[in-house]
Amino acid sequence: MPPHHPSKTVTGKVTHLFGHRFVLKTAQGDILADLTPHGLDQISLRLKDEVTIEGEMKPSELKVEKLTRDGVTIRIEHHHPHHHHDHHPPADPAIVVAAAKDAGFEVLGTPRRKPKNFEVLGKRKRSLSELHIELDGHIRKSKPIEKDDHKWVDELRGMN
Repeated sequence: MPPHHPSKTVTGKVTHLFGHRFVLKTAQGDILADLTPHGLDQISLRLKDEVTIEGEMKPSELKVEKLTRDGVTIRIEHHHPHHHHDHHPPADPAIVVAAAKDAGFEVLGTPRRKPKNFEVLGKRKRSLSELHIELDGHIRKSKPIEKDDHKWVDELRGMN
C-alpha cells in the first residue's frame, strides 16, 4: 500500500510556471504544485494569478485536486500508477543468500525483496555492506554501511 500523504489547502499567488507545474507563493512559503498535463488542459494559469489549491501534499509537491480562481473551482483527476507490489516475479531468496556467501559475506537478517532485486545486509571480516543482489544472484551493488545505519537497525541490534 502506498504511503498516505495529507491533504492540504493553500491560497497564494502564482510566481513561476513550468509546463503543468507552478510555484504558489503563500503566507507559509513557496509550494511547488502539479496540475498534471490533463489539468493544464482544463485551466490556463498566468503569472500573478491568485488561486486556492487543494490536494495531496507529497514530499516534493502538492498534487492539485481542486483549483479555485475568481470563484470558479476546477476538479483535476490524477491517474495513479498501478503498483503491483503483490505481483513480483517469482524469486528464490536462497539464490541471493548463496551469492552473498560465495562473495565471502555472512548474511545478517533476512533478504529484503524489491521488485527487481533483493537487498541484503552482509558482513565480511569487520566490515558491513548493503548488497543489492539481482534475482539471478548477480551482485549489482555493494556499499559499505556503519554499525548504526538506521535502515538496518533490526539486523544490527546486538552487534558489537
